Amino acid sequence: MNKAFVFLMGLMVSVAMATAAHAKGADVHADLVRCADVTVPGPLSGCGSDPLAAGDAGINRNGDVEVEVLGATPDMTYDVILRTLDGSASIGLGVVTTDDTGRGEMHRRNVFDLNQAGPVTLALSRNGSAQFVAGFGGEDGLKATLVACGDINEPTILTGCGSDTFRSGSVRIDDGDVMVVFSGMPNVSYRAVLLGLDGASQLPLGSLSTDMRGRGLLQLNGALAGNTIGAGNVLLLGANNSVQFISGFQSLRRRPPEVARYQVGLLRCAAVNQLAPLPNCGADTFTKGLVTIDEGGDVKVEIVGAVPAVQYEVTFVSFDASLETSIGTFQTNPAGNGQFRAHDFFAVGVHGAGNVIIKRDGVDQFVTGFAVVR
Repeated sequence: MNKAFVFLMGLMVSVAMATAAHAKGADVHADLVRCADVTVPGPLSGCGSDPLAAGDAGINRNGDVEVEVLGATPDMTYDVILRTLDGSASIGLGVVTTDDTGRGEMHRRNVFDLNQAGPVTLALSRNGSAQFVAGFGGEDGLKATLVACGDINEPTILTGCGSDTFRSGSVRIDDGDVMVVFSGMPNVSYRAVLLGLDGASQLPLGSLSTDMRGRGLLQLNGALAGNTIGAGNVLLLGANNSVQFISGFQSLRRRPPEVARYQVGLLRCAAVNQLAPLPNCGADTFTKGLVTIDEGGDVKVEIVGAVPAVQYEVTFVSFDASLETSIGTFQTNPAGNGQFRAHDFFAVGVHGAGNVIIKRDGVDQFVTGFAVVR
């Protein structure tokens, strides 16, 4: 995965560097761990049982979201969601589809708009159960910027927040070590806790007090066992246990105007029955498929469960079927799964309307369309 999510490099060097002038926005980068393996600050309920060899996820201050999994369930689609602190509600951010080895990734730009902010509550869900969650215990651990509690507005606005101000702050949990770096109001003390994704279980981490310049550091070496798998959000609590700051992300980038994007599922050519059946269709079957033409002119095709070990051709046909353009070819693997991507196929300024058709031996097999199932 792109390591651009590794941020605040001064965090690992010195407190002085971390208390420099604070750039607006905030980032999160975290290991993805199996929900069922989380033990700190407490086990999670309602978890799935899918396997996972490794994974990581991140949201940067431009509002981009990146997710990658290795060794998950093959040929499976996971919903990427952002949950509330207690998991009671969520919003969808996209999907990750794994290949026949269980590897999958998602890269989405500008998912979050200017000043949208949220906690470290990313999860990958399937069949209504959280399978993997953002946490620590893998290769990279958890790195997050601190965000004022009152600025959190995704998936919901938080209530009962404190009103303390600050200049910068960051959290890192890695290999059993915990570090919280803070720069804000002088001569103030905060209690740091790790709040679990159930919104109830807590692990006290210690206290952080700022000096006359407003700088504070909480560094705990070996606070957790090196093989600990955990998930949650670090909270800084002020007077009367009010939540002042939370580990999370905050976008500083305003989204560009919405660009028309072509993203549609595939159907068997022979299955089309509206407005009329299509002529001269092939007999190939498949489980599912998706075609995307994005704002960069890239064409992407994903297909699962088609004919094994054959070559398919990707074509673009005008809406009135008068013109046809070949985009490229791809080969399915022994499981009948295949992926195709043509970078920059359509030039800047192109506005198109039509259908993508997948052919084999010159015969239409699969077409972009829709299916009504209820």
